[in-house]
Amino acid sequence: MNQKEIKRLLDKFNAGKCTDEELQLLQQMMHELDADTNTSDNIKALKQPLWERIEKQTIAKGKIRRLNTTWLKVAAAVLVAVCAGLFYSKIATHKNEQIAYQVITAPKGSMKQITLPDSTTVQLNAGTSLKFPVSFSDSRREVTLINGEAFFDVKHDVKRPFMVHTAKVTTQVLGTSFNIKFYKELPDLQVYVNSGKVEVHDQRHTLGFYTPRQQLTYNKQHGSFTRQELTVDHSLSWMHDELILDNASFKEITVYLQNRYSVNFKYNEKRLAQQHYSVRFSNKLNIRQVLDILQFIDGHKYKLNGDMVNIK
Repeated sequence: MNQKEIKRLLDKFNAGKCTDEELQLLQQMMHELDADTNTSDNIKALKQPLWERIEKQTIAKGKIRRLNTTWLKVAAAVLVAVCAGLFYSKIATHKNEQIAYQVITAPKGSMKQITLPDSTTVQLNAGTSLKFPVSFSDSRREVTLINGEAFFDVKHDVKRPFMVHTAKVTTQVLGTSFNIKFYKELPDLQVYVNSGKVEVHDQRHTLGFYTPRQQLTYNKQHGSFTRQELTVDHSLSWMHDELILDNASFKEITVYLQNRYSVNFKYNEKRLAQQHYSVRFSNKLNIRQVLDILQFIDGHKYKLNGDMVNIK
């Protein structure tokens, strides 16, 4: 995209004729502008207060409104005049960059802690894979949670936002700690904030700002979401002595146990799909002891053959 095309896109937006894909590209460029160290503070100041105004207008308990783009219209008027060249130069730079990535996976049956190039630490739950560059750029820090669950303790850097991509959802911070649960087998993605402030958005909407003990639950199929205020931090229990799951679906429980104990479950998913459990498993228990507990709770028969668990 050259400078002329960027200006055309901004003009098209002001006329209210942008497609969803063009809106997404424009939002991405605004994030680029916000992270650029050469951008004036006056232009940067447009973003956060207007995002917060958008959040207040968002309907609570799941219904997402179309992104109120008032802040983009204000910014676009400025950008058309002074920033198209900046966008062009940044996009050209990114195209020419040769970025080397690595993928770290915590094998099933064990957790892993890693340190990223900026000294951010990440705790990976069993069976979790994270992709990140060998070195971060001068403007931002981006990683991708491919599958699983991870706790991020992000090194504060006001000049380089830290972003975690998970399919359609991006979690962005400057320096804080939070947990992301993103299992491909489960319908929902969850972001739990332990400290600081976290901004979350998908490809078309802002999902708001979240503060300590707040949790976002995002349905990957429908794009709906809810915000919860949690009084206890069971969302982080997987890193400690006990795994505590509150009102968890049977599918969620099996996903955790498959990764923790490196087993596979075979059962009638339709029959057990509606069952939910609140369970507490000590990390000292072996898989047979865990299955005995589940058998006692629901009355089904659990039989372990090698690494296969059959449920009848």
